[in-house]
Parts: sequence; C-alpha cells; structure tokens
Amino acid sequence: MSETLTLRPLRRADGPDGPSDLDAVRELRNADMRVVHGSHDYDSSAEEIRIAWTDDEDARQRGVIAEDGGRVLGFAAVVVPLDAGAASVSLNVRVRADARRRGIGGLLLAAAEQIAADEGRSVLQCWTEHPPADLAREPAISGWGSVPRDATTMFARDQGYALEQVYRKSRFTIDAQSLAEVERLAGPARAAAGDAYVYEWWETPTPPENADDIAELHARMSTDAPSAGVEEDASDWDAARVARWEEMSRTSGYRKIIGAARHVASGRLVAFNELSVRGEETTAHQNDTLVLREHRGHRLGMLVKCETLLRLHDLFPAVTRIETYNAEENRPMLDINEEMGFAPLQYSGMWQKRVASDGSEFVSTRVGSEVVGPEA
Repeated sequence: MSETLTLRPLRRADGPDGPSDLDAVRELRNADMRVVHGSHDYDSSAEEIRIAWTDDEDARQRGVIAEDGGRVLGFAAVVVPLDAGAASVSLNVRVRADARRRGIGGLLLAAAEQIAADEGRSVLQCWTEHPPADLAREPAISGWGSVPRDATTMFARDQGYALEQVYRKSRFTIDAQSLAEVERLAGPARAAAGDAYVYEWWETPTPPENADDIAELHARMSTDAPSAGVEEDASDWDAARVARWEEMSRTSGYRKIIGAARHVASGRLVAFNELSVRGEETTAHQNDTLVLREHRGHRLGMLVKCETLLRLHDLFPAVTRIETYNAEENRPMLDINEEMGFAPLQYSGMWQKRVASDGSEFVSTRVGSEVVGPEA
C-alpha cells in the first residue's frame, strides 16, 4: 500500500478544504454499475448524486474518501435513517478497479463502521450486486437463494457480514405477445377484485387526496414485506415525505406512474405499484409494490401490476423492457412476475452485521455462512 494513501471525510460541496467529491463518487458508482448490469441503465445522474448526498430530511449521509496523490481511489458511504427508533445504517464501499487488492476496501469499511458507532447504530447493512458468474454459491442464511462467491462476496464474509437475504433481478420484455398475455391475466384479476375494489392510476405528483394513503403504503413496506433475517426499521411516512420523495425523483429526471387499488367500502388505497422511466431511456424500473396484509387474497397484486404495466406502455411506447428486484422468499410476488413473463437475470445480496459498540471498538456477533452451494 502506498505511503501517501490518505483517508479523509468526503466533501459534499465545494468548500475551503477543496472541491466537492461528488463527481468522483458518481464516476466510481457508475463504473461499477456498468460492470454489474452490462449497460448504462443503472447510471446515476449528477443531480441524483447531489440530492442523495445533500438532502438530510429523511436520512443523513456521511462518507470517507481514500486518495493517493490527490487521486480518488475509493469511497465509503454511510446512510443513517432518521426514522424514530432506527437502529440500522446502510454501508457502501467502492474502490477503483485498478486500485483493488491493496487493502483500501478494508480501511474504508473500518472508517464507515466507526461512523456508524459515532451515530450510535448497532445494525450494519450492506447491499451487494453481482454479475452472473460460473462460481460456487454463497447461500442466504434464510435458505432462500444465493449469490456467486466472487470477490465482493468474499470481502463481505471476511469482514464479518452475514448474507441474510437474496434478491432476484428480473426482466419483462415488452412486445405484442407479452402485452396480450398481460391483458389476459388482468381479466381474472379484475374478476377476483370484483366490486369490492377499484383500480386507479396517476402520474406523479400524487394527488393530495391520495397522499396519506400512499404514505401508509410506503410505511408498510418496512413491516409487511418479507425481510428474512434483516432487521427492518419501521419507516416514518406522511404526505410531506411523499411529496419530497416524488420531487427528488422528478428533479433527478424520472417520470413515475402509480397504480393503486381502492377498497370501496373504506375508501382507502390498499395496494399500489410504481413504475419509473428516466428521460428517453428504453428501460423502465419497477419500484415498490405492496398489498396490505389485511387485503391479500383478492389478486390485487396481479391487478395493480398488470393494469399499471399496460398504462406504462400507453404513456411510454418506446420502453421495451421493465426490470425489477424481488426477495427470493417472496414467492407470492415472484409467482405473479413469473406468470406475467418476468425472467431472472442475476442476484443481489443484503448483508448484515450486528455489533456491540464500546466507544470506537466493534465486536461482531455473527459471521457469514460457511456452506457452499423491496417489491413485496
């Protein structure tokens, strides 16, 4: 390791200590995403990165930069949710491809864990993405799914993180045949919903009369979605947070449509589905999907997904595919996706380490498995 390697706090904006590091953060992030996904579909714009690092209303983001001779070699990011009672943080470490295997990732992760200690958080979580690879597999502790035992996996294991949950990335290809199948599936879903539920949709911003219900649906994503062994902090959502979230998405260049099922007797929205498209891109992204627990069993998941997909095609005829992530244990939603025609592409992992904090000292209480092998 170079004797001139230094770690310092990440600069979120230009200041007396130097220019912002956000351009370097974006470059590193997007380079990784292109390797993982084989396209620019998951690139972040400069505005997305700026918002993520400077908007502290719902979560506070802190970071560390590793540099050598003024060249940024990597960074660590720590996202600290500000929901009441939150115990977790989300950690992310990235190192330039030509600077790996020099111990930089370990130094950055240690610095990120110290930030978590300073924030008083005891549950450390990391999201990893993996390109397809013909390697041995690392199974999730839950028993549902696995990820390739690649360098990313081995790094997480070596640092004491456990693979708690695996997500499947799937793709739906839009053509005349697949649209006809979606329309066919929508029919029985409409019949199952009957007169008790009615489908509605809109392009964001969400109308004020629907904002409280959408806030409740977002909040329930943290309690009603399958989470395996991941410790999920309950999310605090209200109409103001919905408006902030949608405005950040709009400012970042996305157009979003929301489809929902309204329970006629109560007048409340009880299921929803979000799809987003950025600029002139031909890939749409499936965001949250949820049916409240107390309203399951009426095919509302199939209803909102099929109907909203058809609206997406009407609004964005140039979009040729939709990509989505689902927890491997979420068989009800995977069953819907598979029936609609979503095909699996690759897998991602949610890793977790529970720690005891005594000043700056961390002690892991759980390590990765040694076994070989959110929509909601």
